[in-house]
Amino acid sequence: MVLHTLHVRHGGEARTGVLLRSLPGISKKMLTQTLRDMEASGLISRHVQATIPPAVEYRLTPLGNRFIEPVELLYAWGRENADALDALGARPGSRREG
Repeated sequence: MVLHTLHVRHGGEARTGVLLRSLPGISKKMLTQTLRDMEASGLISRHVQATIPPAVEYRLTPLGNRFIEPVELLYAWGRENADALDALGARPGSRREG
């Protein structure tokens, strides 16, 4: 979701707060952890701007841009098969349960 949102909604770069507002349902802690993992994997880069307070911006790396195509294929498949996905129903223990 982070790669998709960074690419589609923000042209490959966005500040942390912008990403947080663009990803409903994700906590700040989970977003921060995900961004750190993606940075460690080389999918995004972190840029600290010399402002007061410091602003942090994340950008897709060349590797991150290579991942966009398969991610977008999965999103397209999900949109085309939304009815089948909705028919699955909730699994015991899933967040969709209830």
